[in-house]
Amino acid sequence: MALLEVCDLEKSYYIENSRTLERRRIDVIKNVSFEIEENESVAIMGKSGCGKTTLLKMMGGLLSPSNGYISFKGEKLSDFDNERIENYRRRQVGFVFQDYKLLDNMTIKENMILPCILDHQDIAEALGKVEKIAEMLNICDRLEHYPYELSGGEKQRAAVGRALINSPSIIFADEPTGNLDSDTSKAVMDMLIGLQHEFKIAMIIVTHDKDIADYCCRTVHIQDGKMY
Repeated sequence: MALLEVCDLEKSYYIENSRTLERRRIDVIKNVSFEIEENESVAIMGKSGCGKTTLLKMMGGLLSPSNGYISFKGEKLSDFDNERIENYRRRQVGFVFQDYKLLDNMTIKENMILPCILDHQDIAEALGKVEKIAEMLNICDRLEHYPYELSGGEKQRAAVGRALINSPSIIFADEPTGNLDSDTSKAVMDMLIGLQHEFKIAMIIVTHDKDIADYCCRTVHIQDGKMY
């Protein structure tokens, strides 16, 4: 059984003309199907605006498809009630974004521990996890700093640590090196793939860069919302 199955997935939006009030349908994802196995790394590659981020958000339970379905360990996400979909997002998946999504008014330690707090975990145990992951990411000396005091590479390491803190089954990374220079991008990708093997998790990386996609086991190509 696949860890994650995407079947005949479609996502559409309607845009209304403010002058004529006519509605026009925009098809973002069109009949996409593929599977993700446990411990597999997969790149979703395509140009900006092709629909790959929308696809990632649907797999992560942040958006609902218009048609088709996504299943996790054989169960359709569309069958999950609100509590189960929240648990899926909080415990089964982790997100890494291009712009880090770190909270500027919190220290790096507080940013990393936040998912544990939201999950009502024991604070002492959660702090132990933060320190262990920070050591693996080589940012122990940055835990009491704020995001604006860190370099881009350090921010991304902190964001990766936050994504890993609840031991997810899947990491979704949306253009994780988009704001980084080439040397830092390589270091971040080496780290991501190393952690993927260390934690034995699946990793789905959205990118427009072939060099980044080549880090993964295989690549799913998206163009104008379709696989090719």
